[in-house]
Amino acid sequence: MHSVRSSRVRRAVAAIAVVGAIAGVAASCEWPSRTRYVKPVFDEVTITRGIAYRTTTDYLGNPITLRLDVYEPTGDTATKRPAIMWQFGGSWRSGDRNQLSAFAQDAAERGYVGVTIDYRLRPNQSGTGDLVAAATDAYNDSLAAIQWLKANAATYRIDPNAVVTAGYSAGAINAMNNIFNPTGPSPAAAGVAIAGYAFTPPSAGDRPILMFQGTADTLVSPSSSAATCNATKAKGNVCDYVTYQGGDHFIAFTQGADIRNRTAQWIFEKVLIPLGYSAEQIP
Repeated sequence: MHSVRSSRVRRAVAAIAVVGAIAGVAASCEWPSRTRYVKPVFDEVTITRGIAYRTTTDYLGNPITLRLDVYEPTGDTATKRPAIMWQFGGSWRSGDRNQLSAFAQDAAERGYVGVTIDYRLRPNQSGTGDLVAAATDAYNDSLAAIQWLKANAATYRIDPNAVVTAGYSAGAINAMNNIFNPTGPSPAAAGVAIAGYAFTPPSAGDRPILMFQGTADTLVSPSSSAATCNATKAKGNVCDYVTYQGGDHFIAFTQGADIRNRTAQWIFEKVLIPLGYSAEQIP
Protein backbone atom coordinates (compact mmCIF):
# COMPACT_ATOMS: atom_id res chain seq x y z
CA MET A 1 0.00 0.00 0.00
CA HIS A 2 1.30 3.44 -0.90
CA SER A 3 2.21 5.87 1.86
CA VAL A 4 2.30 9.66 2.02
CA ARG A 5 5.83 10.97 1.49
CA SER A 6 6.94 12.08 4.92
CA SER A 7 8.99 15.06 3.77
CA ARG A 8 6.01 16.52 1.95
CA VAL A 9 3.74 15.90 4.90
CA ARG A 10 6.18 17.55 7.31
CA ARG A 11 6.27 20.66 5.18
CA ALA A 12 2.48 20.68 4.90
CA VAL A 13 2.02 20.27 8.65
CA ALA A 14 4.44 23.08 9.33
CA ALA A 15 2.89 25.59 6.92
CA ILE A 16 0.62 25.81 3.92
CA ALA A 17 1.28 28.65 1.49
CA VAL A 18 -1.39 31.30 1.20
CA VAL A 19 -2.67 31.67 -2.34
CA GLY A 20 -5.08 33.97 -4.12
CA ALA A 21 -8.75 34.16 -4.74
CA ILE A 22 -11.20 31.53 -3.58
CA ALA A 23 -13.17 29.85 -6.34
CA GLY A 24 -16.94 29.66 -6.12
CA VAL A 25 -19.12 26.72 -7.02
CA ALA A 26 -20.37 26.79 -10.56
CA ALA A 27 -24.09 27.19 -11.09
CA SER A 28 -25.98 23.90 -10.86
CA CYS A 29 -29.22 22.63 -12.32
CA GLU A 30 -32.49 22.57 -10.45
CA TRP A 31 -33.44 18.90 -10.44
CA PRO A 32 -36.96 17.54 -9.83
CA SER A 33 -37.74 16.53 -6.26
CA ARG A 34 -37.55 12.77 -6.89
CA THR A 35 -34.27 12.77 -8.84
CA ARG A 36 -32.13 9.88 -7.65
CA TYR A 37 -28.65 10.76 -6.34
CA VAL A 38 -29.63 14.43 -6.02
CA LYS A 39 -32.70 14.33 -3.76
CA PRO A 40 -33.76 11.96 -0.94
CA VAL A 41 -35.86 9.27 -2.66
CA PHE A 42 -35.75 6.29 -0.27
CA ASP A 43 -37.57 6.32 3.06
CA GLU A 44 -35.65 3.47 4.69
CA VAL A 45 -31.99 2.50 4.88
CA THR A 46 -30.45 -0.90 5.60
CA ILE A 47 -27.22 -0.74 7.61
CA THR A 48 -24.62 -3.51 7.79
CA ARG A 49 -22.29 -2.69 10.67
CA GLY A 50 -18.80 -3.73 11.67
CA ILE A 51 -17.50 -5.22 8.42
CA ALA A 52 -13.77 -5.94 8.65
CA TYR A 53 -11.87 -4.35 5.78
CA ARG A 54 -8.26 -4.48 6.96
CA THR A 55 -6.09 -6.23 9.53
CA THR A 56 -2.85 -4.44 10.37
CA THR A 57 -0.88 -3.27 13.43
CA ASP A 58 -1.35 -0.13 15.50
CA TYR A 59 1.38 2.32 16.50
CA LEU A 60 2.33 0.07 19.42
CA GLY A 61 2.73 -2.96 17.17
CA ASN A 62 -0.47 -4.65 18.31
CA PRO A 63 -2.73 -6.33 15.75
CA ILE A 64 -5.85 -4.35 14.91
CA THR A 65 -8.85 -5.04 12.71
CA LEU A 66 -10.37 -2.00 11.04
CA ARG A 67 -14.08 -1.97 10.27
CA LEU A 68 -16.63 -0.08 8.21
CA ASP A 69 -20.41 0.28 8.05
CA VAL A 70 -22.40 0.08 4.81
CA TYR A 71 -25.66 2.02 4.37
CA GLU A 72 -27.91 0.90 1.49
CA PRO A 73 -31.32 2.16 0.31
CA THR A 74 -33.88 -0.40 1.40
CA GLY A 75 -35.78 -1.97 -1.48
CA ASP A 76 -33.45 -0.57 -4.14
CA THR A 77 -33.39 -2.61 -7.33
CA ALA A 78 -30.44 -0.87 -9.00
CA THR A 79 -27.70 -3.36 -9.82
CA LYS A 80 -24.83 -0.89 -9.53
CA ARG A 81 -24.72 2.21 -7.30
CA PRO A 82 -22.09 4.90 -6.67
CA ALA A 83 -20.66 4.98 -3.16
CA ILE A 84 -19.60 7.81 -0.84
CA MET A 85 -17.06 6.82 1.81
CA TRP A 86 -17.08 9.16 4.83
CA GLN A 87 -14.12 9.57 7.21
CA PHE A 88 -14.43 11.12 10.67
CA GLY A 89 -12.39 13.94 12.20
CA GLY A 90 -10.43 14.10 15.43
CA SER A 91 -6.81 15.09 14.65
CA TRP A 92 -5.94 11.38 14.17
CA ARG A 93 -6.18 11.14 17.98
CA SER A 94 -9.82 10.31 18.56
CA GLY A 95 -13.15 9.60 16.88
CA ASP A 96 -14.86 6.68 15.17
CA ARG A 97 -16.98 5.80 12.18
CA ASN A 98 -20.23 6.78 13.93
CA GLN A 99 -19.34 10.48 13.82
CA LEU A 100 -20.55 10.94 10.23
CA SER A 101 -23.34 8.36 10.28
CA ALA A 102 -25.86 11.07 9.31
CA PHE A 103 -23.86 11.67 6.12
CA ALA A 104 -23.88 7.99 5.16
CA GLN A 105 -27.58 7.71 6.04
CA ASP A 106 -28.35 10.70 3.85
CA ALA A 107 -26.32 9.28 0.96
CA ALA A 108 -28.30 6.04 1.07
CA GLU A 109 -31.60 7.92 1.18
CA ARG A 110 -30.56 9.55 -2.11
CA GLY A 111 -29.73 6.19 -3.70
CA TYR A 112 -26.00 6.01 -3.09
CA VAL A 113 -24.27 3.38 -1.01
CA GLY A 114 -23.10 5.29 2.06
CA VAL A 115 -20.02 4.08 3.94
CA THR A 116 -18.31 5.13 7.16
CA ILE A 117 -14.91 3.77 8.12
CA ASP A 118 -12.61 3.53 11.10
CA TYR A 119 -8.89 4.12 10.65
CA ARG A 120 -5.90 3.89 12.95
CA LEU A 121 -5.45 6.57 15.62
CA ARG A 122 -2.57 7.70 17.82
CA PRO A 123 -4.22 9.12 20.94
CA ASN A 124 -0.91 9.96 22.61
CA GLN A 125 0.78 11.64 19.66
CA SER A 126 2.97 14.65 20.33
CA GLY A 127 4.96 16.76 17.90
CA THR A 128 5.21 16.84 14.14
CA GLY A 129 6.80 13.39 13.84
CA ASP A 130 3.89 11.65 15.54
CA LEU A 131 1.40 13.70 13.55
CA VAL A 132 3.05 12.68 10.29
CA ALA A 133 3.05 9.02 11.32
CA ALA A 134 -0.59 9.17 12.39
CA ALA A 135 -1.63 10.85 9.13
CA THR A 136 0.32 8.27 7.14
CA ASP A 137 -1.38 5.37 8.95
CA ALA A 138 -4.80 6.90 8.31
CA TYR A 139 -3.97 7.57 4.68
CA ASN A 140 -2.95 3.95 4.11
CA ASP A 141 -6.08 2.71 5.89
CA SER A 142 -8.39 4.92 3.84
CA LEU A 143 -6.78 3.75 0.60
CA ALA A 144 -7.24 0.16 1.77
CA ALA A 145 -10.93 0.88 2.45
CA ILE A 146 -11.44 2.27 -1.06
CA GLN A 147 -9.74 -0.79 -2.54
CA TRP A 148 -11.88 -3.07 -0.36
CA LEU A 149 -15.06 -1.39 -1.60
CA LYS A 150 -13.94 -1.83 -5.19
CA ALA A 151 -12.96 -5.47 -4.59
CA ASN A 152 -16.34 -6.17 -2.94
CA ALA A 153 -18.37 -4.06 -5.34
CA ALA A 154 -20.48 -6.96 -6.57
CA THR A 155 -21.56 -7.92 -3.03
CA TYR A 156 -22.86 -4.43 -2.21
CA ARG A 157 -23.87 -3.51 -5.78
CA ILE A 158 -21.34 -0.69 -5.94
CA ASP A 159 -20.08 0.84 -9.16
CA PRO A 160 -16.30 0.42 -8.70
CA ASN A 161 -15.69 3.39 -11.00
CA ALA A 162 -17.81 5.68 -8.84
CA VAL A 163 -16.41 5.45 -5.31
CA VAL A 164 -16.06 8.95 -3.83
CA THR A 165 -13.76 9.56 -0.86
CA ALA A 166 -14.99 12.18 1.62
CA GLY A 167 -14.38 13.35 5.15
CA TYR A 168 -14.31 15.99 7.85
CA SER A 169 -11.23 17.61 9.40
CA ALA A 170 -8.56 14.88 9.68
CA GLY A 171 -10.88 12.68 7.63
CA ALA A 172 -11.03 15.41 4.99
CA ILE A 173 -7.24 15.46 4.85
CA ASN A 174 -7.31 11.68 4.38
CA ALA A 175 -9.78 12.16 1.52
CA MET A 176 -7.72 14.87 -0.18
CA ASN A 177 -4.58 12.77 0.14
CA ASN A 178 -6.51 9.89 -1.43
CA ILE A 179 -7.07 12.13 -4.46
CA PHE A 180 -3.59 13.64 -4.69
CA ASN A 181 -1.92 10.27 -4.35
CA PRO A 182 1.82 10.91 -4.64
CA THR A 183 2.67 7.54 -6.20
CA GLY A 184 0.01 6.95 -8.82
CA PRO A 185 -3.57 7.60 -9.99
CA SER A 186 -6.18 7.81 -7.26
CA PRO A 187 -8.48 4.80 -6.85
CA ALA A 188 -11.33 7.19 -6.01
CA ALA A 189 -13.55 8.91 -8.57
CA ALA A 190 -13.62 12.23 -6.68
CA GLY A 191 -13.03 13.74 -3.26
CA VAL A 192 -15.01 15.87 -0.81
CA ALA A 193 -13.38 17.78 2.05
CA ILE A 194 -15.15 19.47 4.95
CA ALA A 195 -12.65 21.69 6.81
CA GLY A 196 -9.59 19.99 5.38
CA TYR A 197 -6.84 20.24 2.78
CA ALA A 198 -4.21 18.11 1.05
CA PHE A 199 -0.73 17.32 2.31
CA THR A 200 0.39 16.21 -1.13
CA PRO A 201 0.60 18.46 -4.21
CA PRO A 202 -1.70 18.01 -7.20
CA SER A 203 -0.81 16.85 -10.68
CA ALA A 204 -2.49 17.29 -14.03
CA GLY A 205 -5.30 14.78 -14.46
CA ASP A 206 -6.19 14.46 -10.77
CA ARG A 207 -9.78 13.70 -9.84
CA PRO A 208 -12.30 16.50 -9.16
CA ILE A 209 -12.73 17.77 -5.61
CA LEU A 210 -15.36 19.69 -3.65
CA MET A 211 -14.29 21.63 -0.55
CA PHE A 212 -16.27 23.24 2.29
CA GLN A 213 -14.68 25.79 4.60
CA GLY A 214 -15.74 28.10 7.41
CA THR A 215 -14.17 31.53 7.09
CA ALA A 216 -13.63 31.74 10.87
CA ASP A 217 -12.06 28.27 11.24
CA THR A 218 -9.11 28.54 13.62
CA LEU A 219 -8.11 24.85 13.47
CA VAL A 220 -7.87 24.48 9.69
CA SER A 221 -7.01 27.81 8.14
CA PRO A 222 -9.10 28.89 5.14
CA SER A 223 -5.83 29.71 3.43
CA SER A 224 -4.78 26.05 3.68
CA SER A 225 -7.90 24.67 2.03
CA ALA A 226 -7.87 27.48 -0.55
CA ALA A 227 -4.28 26.56 -1.38
CA THR A 228 -5.31 22.99 -2.20
CA CYS A 229 -8.20 24.17 -4.37
CA ASN A 230 -6.18 26.77 -6.24
CA ALA A 231 -3.23 24.45 -6.75
CA THR A 232 -5.28 21.71 -8.36
CA LYS A 233 -7.15 24.23 -10.54
CA ALA A 234 -3.79 25.56 -11.67
CA LYS A 235 -3.05 22.03 -12.94
CA GLY A 236 -6.25 22.09 -15.00
CA ASN A 237 -8.34 20.02 -12.58
CA VAL A 238 -11.79 20.64 -11.12
CA CYS A 239 -12.19 22.16 -7.66
CA ASP A 240 -15.37 23.75 -6.36
CA TYR A 241 -15.04 25.68 -3.11
CA VAL A 242 -17.90 26.57 -0.75
CA THR A 243 -17.39 28.97 2.14
CA TYR A 244 -19.60 29.66 5.16
CA GLN A 245 -19.16 33.24 6.28
CA GLY A 246 -18.28 33.27 9.98
CA GLY A 247 -18.36 29.48 10.12
CA ASP A 248 -15.94 27.77 12.50
CA HIS A 249 -14.31 24.34 12.31
CA PHE A 250 -17.54 22.53 13.13
CA ILE A 251 -19.43 23.26 9.90
CA ALA A 252 -19.91 19.52 9.35
CA PHE A 253 -22.53 19.75 12.09
CA THR A 254 -23.76 23.35 12.01
CA GLN A 255 -24.07 23.31 8.21
CA GLY A 256 -24.55 19.57 7.78
CA ALA A 257 -27.84 19.67 5.86
CA ASP A 258 -26.54 22.18 3.33
CA ILE A 259 -23.27 20.27 2.90
CA ARG A 260 -25.10 17.01 2.30
CA ASN A 261 -27.37 18.62 -0.30
CA ARG A 262 -24.51 20.30 -2.12
CA THR A 263 -22.36 17.17 -2.01
CA ALA A 264 -25.03 14.92 -3.50
CA GLN A 265 -25.80 17.33 -6.35
CA TRP A 266 -22.12 17.99 -7.05
CA ILE A 267 -21.30 14.28 -7.26
CA PHE A 268 -24.21 13.70 -9.61
CA GLU A 269 -23.25 16.56 -11.92
CA LYS A 270 -19.45 16.41 -11.79
CA VAL A 271 -18.88 12.66 -11.39
CA LEU A 272 -21.90 10.57 -12.33
CA ILE A 273 -23.11 12.35 -15.45
CA PRO A 274 -19.62 12.21 -17.01
CA LEU A 275 -19.65 8.45 -16.21
CA GLY A 276 -22.86 8.05 -18.19
CA TYR A 277 -25.49 8.25 -15.44
CA SER A 278 -28.75 9.98 -16.33
CA ALA A 279 -31.43 11.74 -14.32
CA GLU A 280 -33.81 9.12 -12.94
CA GLN A 281 -36.97 10.04 -11.08
CA ILE A 282 -37.95 7.53 -8.39
CA PRO A 283 -41.77 7.27 -7.97
